[in-house]
Formats: sequence, C-alpha cells, structure tokens
Amino acid sequence: MGEKILLVTATAFEVKPALEFLGIQDKRAEGLGVSGACVESRNVDCLITGVGQLQCASRLMEILCKRDYKFVLQAGLAGSFSERYPKRTVVEVVEEILADFGAEGDELFLDIADMGLLPTDSHPFTDGMLKLAQPIDIGARCLPQVRSVTVNRTLADPKSIGWVSGRYSPDIVNMEGAALFYVCLTRGVPFVELRSISDMVGPRDKSSWDIKGGIEALNVEVIKILNLLALETPREPAP
Repeated sequence: MGEKILLVTATAFEVKPALEFLGIQDKRAEGLGVSGACVESRNVDCLITGVGQLQCASRLMEILCKRDYKFVLQAGLAGSFSERYPKRTVVEVVEEILADFGAEGDELFLDIADMGLLPTDSHPFTDGMLKLAQPIDIGARCLPQVRSVTVNRTLADPKSIGWVSGRYSPDIVNMEGAALFYVCLTRGVPFVELRSISDMVGPRDKSSWDIKGGIEALNVEVIKILNLLALETPREPAP
C-alpha cells in the first residue's frame, strides 16, 4: 500500500481551496482544467476525472493500475433529498446505488437487478448496492453518513424524483460516486467519498443553488483530513 493520498474530483473548481492549501498553484495546475489530469505533490496527488461515471471510472482505474495509494478521497458537490441535509452540509457517503441503469416500460422502471442482469450480491455489490463495508478512520467520524444514488442526469422531473426517492430512500444524489465505489471495491483500495450539499433535489433552478457555499464547506473538511493524514507538518489554511 502506498503512502500518498489520491484526491479525486470531477472538476478542479470543486477542490480549488484544497489545491491552494497543498500549494498546487504553479504551472502544474494549468492542466487541471482538463479531464484526466493528475497533478502530483509530495503527500497528495490530485486526479481530475471529469463529470460522470464513465470518465471517473476509466481515469481512476487507469491511475490505480499504475500507482499505489494509502487511500482515495473523492470530494464533490451533491443534491439533497432531505431537509436533514440542507445546503452547505458535508456528508460521508457509505452506500451508493445506480439509480438509472436499467430499462423503462409501461411507466415502470426496472433496474439491472430487477432485470436479472446483476445478482444482488455479486461482488462488489451487496443487496444490489455498493457499500462501504469497513469505513477507514479519516478523523471525520462526526460527519453524517448517508446513502447516495448516482445518476447520469440531473433529477428534476417530479415523477423521476418520486420514483427514485420511493424506491431507494436516498439522502443525496451525485454523478460519480458509484464509479468510485465500484473501482475501489473491485481493486481493494481504501476510499472515502465526501459530498457537500449545493442544492435541494427538485425542479432545476440554478438561482437557488449555493455552489460557492457548498465548495467552501467541502474544502474545510477536505483540508482537515489532509492536515491530519497526509501532511507531515500540519498547517493552517490560508485566510
């Protein structure tokens, strides 16, 4: 097992404060706007996967086939299904579900488990879900532990929201988490998924989103983890 941490995110924008904290502000960071970029520092490497499951899975698998890491830390924004997790709340995801992978018909959606294409307990799935069986100690146990659904589109239609919510009882929704779970569980790599709430699931209204606040809250927790587990000499984040 390697000694470094791999910080994974869909876009550099979501972890910009953490990158600045790590000192990744020079020419090495110029490529971080490009999906698939990986920038190395002494204790932490940062992988920008691009948005979505395909990009996350392929780029994460590629780098894990080349290098060993102490653990993978994925950080990003998410939408919340519940008022228990309002905007700016940071959560740790311990269960991920593929919520829109299946078939439609007669106003009914069948996921791949319903269709018999995936045994519900076929590794790395458990009860049809991707579960964090043994959470690692990241010094963030005070964060709420939640169930997430991973989707390929923003959930905005009331029927879609109602079906997903009623079927899976999720707390949040994102677009890359299941890829992280699948790759890391398959390869036996310890991992953590942190998400910060930027919006409440509902009709798409970007004016109601709090992306800035979500990123600020997310990076406070990411920096705490990096300070505790990755840096030989902990330091204060820049004001």
